Amino acid sequence: MPERIMPGLGLRSFYDPGQSDWGTSVSEDLRRLSALVQLAVRSRSTALPATGTAGDIHIVPPDAPSSANAIALWDGPAGAEGWVYLTPAAGWEAWIADTGERVRFDGTAWQVVLPALAGKAGHLMGVNATEDALAFLPPPAEGAAEVVADGATTRMLTLADTGAIVEMTAGGANTVTIPAEASVAFPPGSLINITQVGAGATTIAAAAGVALNNVPAGSCTIDARWSGAALYKRGPDAWVVQGAVSGVT
Repeated sequence: MPERIMPGLGLRSFYDPGQSDWGTSVSEDLRRLSALVQLAVRSRSTALPATGTAGDIHIVPPDAPSSANAIALWDGPAGAEGWVYLTPAAGWEAWIADTGERVRFDGTAWQVVLPALAGKAGHLMGVNATEDALAFLPPPAEGAAEVVADGATTRMLTLADTGAIVEMTAGGANTVTIPAEASVAFPPGSLINITQVGAGATTIAAAAGVALNNVPAGSCTIDARWSGAALYKRGPDAWVVQGAVSGVT
């Protein structure tokens, strides 16, 4: 019976009796199995060091000159270690240690499945309540949400704002901007609350290429101090604002 590639991780099996190089093939497959089951990597954004440490696993950054998006393992016999690269398949997932994110390979790039949840228990409950997201959420406190205060005059929303209440505390006019999908890939259904706490009027604006209430690069202003608005993402580069705001322009 000839050797064949098995579904899933691509392990080899059903070797011919006495097949040449059988021992090497099995060792390579065991290394693949060891790395990819419960895949956890140190980083997907930092360049690979010239020399790794035993047990290191990274995802090669997407802008790397070679092996972009590959899974890199530091392995080899003592004194002859080096980076070994595995090509990911669509649907593979990994946990990223330096950001706390869970990502999934879509066949072209690694996409965030679940943003970092440290200190954000319950962020996605009722926000992006997909089965894969809920599977990783600890039980939230009733009504729990993180409150983020920002006294800046400009704020560009980030994945960390998902499910949070962002309080703009500046004394002067300030702007909160929704970034383009290419810059920050918020999961569909993401919800962010904006509250004007300071005396300065808070404007909510969409970056170039983003539609707010179906208006490209739209904007609106929260009506008064202690008023607020909810933003939710209804599709790629498409957001809706609801609350105490003057009309989208």
